[in-house]
Amino acid sequence: MRRITPFLLTAACSALLSACGGDDSASNTAAATSKGAGVGGSSKPLSTIPADPHGTLRTATAATGSAPSPGCYSASFPRRLTRAQFVNALTDWSGALITDTALPARIQTLAIDTAQFPLDASVNPESARHQGYYRLDPTVASRQVSSIYSVAQSLAADMASTDARAATIVGNCTGASCLDAFVRKAGRILFRQPLTDAEVAVYTKAAGGATDKAAVTKVLATMIASPQSYFVVERGLASSDTSASCVSLSAHELASRLSLHLWDTIPDAALRADADSGALLQPSVYAKQVARLMADARADNGLRSFFRQWLELDDLTPMNGRVGNAKFDAFAGNFKPLATTRDAAITELLDMVSYVAGRNGSLQQVMTDRHSFARTADIAALYNTPVWDGKSAPPLFTEAERVGLMTRVAVLVNGSSDTTLPIQRGTRLLRALTCQALPAPAMNQTNAAADLSGVLTTRQRTERITEMKGTACITCHAGIINPWGFVHEGFDALGRVRRSEVVRDDAGQTLGEKPLDTSVVVKLDSMQERSISTVAQAQQYVLESGEVERCFARNYFRYSFGRANVDSDAEVIESTRSQAANGANLRSLFASIVTRDEFKSIQRP
Repeated sequence: MRRITPFLLTAACSALLSACGGDDSASNTAAATSKGAGVGGSSKPLSTIPADPHGTLRTATAATGSAPSPGCYSASFPRRLTRAQFVNALTDWSGALITDTALPARIQTLAIDTAQFPLDASVNPESARHQGYYRLDPTVASRQVSSIYSVAQSLAADMASTDARAATIVGNCTGASCLDAFVRKAGRILFRQPLTDAEVAVYTKAAGGATDKAAVTKVLATMIASPQSYFVVERGLASSDTSASCVSLSAHELASRLSLHLWDTIPDAALRADADSGALLQPSVYAKQVARLMADARADNGLRSFFRQWLELDDLTPMNGRVGNAKFDAFAGNFKPLATTRDAAITELLDMVSYVAGRNGSLQQVMTDRHSFARTADIAALYNTPVWDGKSAPPLFTEAERVGLMTRVAVLVNGSSDTTLPIQRGTRLLRALTCQALPAPAMNQTNAAADLSGVLTTRQRTERITEMKGTACITCHAGIINPWGFVHEGFDALGRVRRSEVVRDDAGQTLGEKPLDTSVVVKLDSMQERSISTVAQAQQYVLESGEVERCFARNYFRYSFGRANVDSDAEVIESTRSQAANGANLRSLFASIVTRDEFKSIQRP
């Protein structure tokens, strides 16, 4: 799939949006080009959407970025919405125009299943091999352009499917003033700022003076397909201080940034009102809005989204992939993972985050909470706890070995495996939870001479392969990675507590049962090495190190600002780390970054 920059998407969208023709020669040229080349491999006629005034995004933008100035966003190119933000924005926008409780589900289906709107790339600035953040993906694929067009056509037709629905959207009135008011309202909400008179004139012209379903459909489709709905264009307030590298956001830009960050959607009516009046720029008003947004249920979705990406939960593959395999079935015994077990495990962990946050808990409590949030029988069986109904007090773990985050199924499992894969467990913990730098693997090291004869435990096999003297593997594996996997050997590949390991052949026949060895020496960058033998001891060591708080702060900065951090961002990250280390509750910790000047400003164009 060829990827294009935001600048090129502007041209592509302009071609899409001007394809209805008319007398403008530029529009006709764009339409002809669009019809000839197609978008995303499509050559369908683009004849229903008129020219759009937002084709130039209201500002000239560069196609490439530059290093961000200290303490503010980079303005070198416009950010775009993630797929989730785009779908949420359309859902809230349509809900503000027409009451239809079934429409949100149809929008989700339309955008993802029908239009095939692609998921954002999960960008990790330090590695292309593992999960990062969707907000760090600045590129735009032709599939996205095609999907936006498809969504615009279909959603507009759905919203104004009858003359009665169109009349409701317009305001149950007719005439020029009515049409003008409808355009201003719909555009203001979707584009996150008021429309100029010139822009209003373009949309009212597209309607041809009518307010029937065909005219309303055309206006709505044009708005949805506008680059202004998909890109977040920020220019900041004019400043006479030419020496300043950063300028403050306007009230409308600030409202948009705040809502997109905390809620992953466009501002609601209350936030729009404070932006329109300019009151949002007053510190007291802004603080009240931050508190209001964080108290809303949608803020919990943002918190869950961050933890899901930070802990690399989407790297987890389905857990039922080897059901029917003799060795796996013998290992699993009476437990049969379902196609939904993987998602249930992820939901269980995120429900724990929501539970802790909802009770003003801290990051440390996320690490140590011992409640089971298993809503399904399969995860409850792995935990040996009752199913949680989602309302009453969640049951506590009954097994002493379950000590918190590091022993939750979603953290322990590696998809549909019958062996524990201690290397993956170790690298995942070090990389995601403590942000330890790991050297690149020695890809040319085969270790073919490893002696794998006899009945060996997973630890013994791993040691013989990766800790052979004289190989390039031993330094990283023996001293850094393997110990963090071996200390978790008290949990099998499904995350169940075990006290011995049954070794089987490929046919599932038992070759022997071996005692577990979980004694290791672990080392984190900020700590002296320590001998441990249980996950409880490992978790205590991690908590004492302060690396979780430091790793959280760096990752939350990246999630918040949509870019990798640089040296000049150290103070922002340190402030977040300090608050986390001092036990700040998750909600205030999540909101703390939006109160900083860095969040409320942008690099001078």
